[in-house]
Amino acid sequence: MNYLYTIFFFDISALSFMLVLSYLSKRLGEALKIRPYYKILYITSAIVLSATSIELISLHDKILPFQNYITMGMRLGGAAIAFFVCLVYWKWLFGEFKK
Repeated sequence: MNYLYTIFFFDISALSFMLVLSYLSKRLGEALKIRPYYKILYITSAIVLSATSIELISLHDKILPFQNYITMGMRLGGAAIAFFVCLVYWKWLFGEFKK
């Protein structure tokens, strides 16, 4: 059961982080005239939220076979997509660190 609380806390923090980054990326994209890739961050937030929902709905009974692997895969996929989307907007920071 502690596992579920830890994952739930992680999901809430990841959702918050993705929503803040989507807002900041929207503002940065408008300033730099970049296509609106930040909308993909909303989709990745929905993926993480759906993984959390699946685990919370089925606290005692597993709905899907290999449910833990499926929900962790959803989280991993959402995080990987969010990482690459954020690189589109924030890659200029790496050049600033090298100066």
